[in-house]
Amino acid sequence: MTTQSTFTVLLLAMLVTTPALADQLLCVSASTDKQLVLYDVDLPSGSLKLREKVALKGAPGSQCISPDGNRLYVSIRSLDSVAVFEIHHKQRKLEYLATTNITANAAYISLDRTGKTLLWASYSSGVVGSYHIQPNGQLGSAISRIQTARCAHAILTDPSNRYVFAPHTGPNAVYQFHFSPTDGKLTPNKPAFVRPADGLEPRHLAFHPTLPIVYCDDEAGASVTAYHFNRDTGTLAPFQTVSTLPPDFSENNSCADIEITADGRFVYASNRGHNSVAGFAVAPKDGTLTSIGQAATGDTPRSFNLSPDGTLLVAAGQASHDLHSYHRDMNSGKLNRRSQLPTGKGPAWVQFIPLR
Repeated sequence: MTTQSTFTVLLLAMLVTTPALADQLLCVSASTDKQLVLYDVDLPSGSLKLREKVALKGAPGSQCISPDGNRLYVSIRSLDSVAVFEIHHKQRKLEYLATTNITANAAYISLDRTGKTLLWASYSSGVVGSYHIQPNGQLGSAISRIQTARCAHAILTDPSNRYVFAPHTGPNAVYQFHFSPTDGKLTPNKPAFVRPADGLEPRHLAFHPTLPIVYCDDEAGASVTAYHFNRDTGTLAPFQTVSTLPPDFSENNSCADIEITADGRFVYASNRGHNSVAGFAVAPKDGTLTSIGQAATGDTPRSFNLSPDGTLLVAAGQASHDLHSYHRDMNSGKLNRRSQLPTGKGPAWVQFIPLR
């Protein structure tokens, strides 16, 4: 084979094997500034470059992306609304489509696995609900609205799209629901909720990609609790709780966000007080957690997000108004800080937007 032929083969191999994930945007909800802040992301270096600021009429919070990757949904908490944006991949920009008043201050929004239903949880009202998504991506009519209890912090469907779980810090419970993908209706499961040990207060949750296990970070407990997930009944049972803090830390701390890697090997949770992201290795057979330490962040890391390929993690300091990016060692799970830069005031959510 000639030198030129060898080069051509290698180049083609690189084009085939390199994932289409290097082209990324990062979207930050700057709640105090009432704007979305967009960044170009360079995955190899971990650097972030300011691209655009999108002004809003209210304070943004939770974000989620449609399964087809074409739309971004943002909770506008101060207006009890959800805004929808079209993602223009080639132009690397967001186009505003519409805002719908859902009559609830949604601390968390998500879409079901089909992208036809939006789920929301209201912290202040203690209510969860669902909305139809129209073919054009905008919100349609309300479907379910269920009173639960104060401090509803998150809401997600399981991988099968048959069940929904909503952690609540106030009553120290994870509420459990049946979910109908055909019409988007929520129905309380039996039992209606599961409680971990007293004083933990589950906040956010993450499903293991293959094992029947769910992980919740505990706001008051400064810990992560692992739950067995019964795929037949759609119910949870806690079986392990592990601290997110180093043994010598005794000051006040509360957990905020949690994520699991796509391969299910590592879980991460953020500490507000210790101001760090804690990492855990996941045992491949039983899903138990072992601490791998903490990586320092800005002040009050309320939100962080893993890049879709798992190589980069970006955390926002809500009180220090900055972003910190980290390369993630794919073998050890350790986080190595790569960049730090200021962002909009009061960053409440960090969301990677894959482009194509």
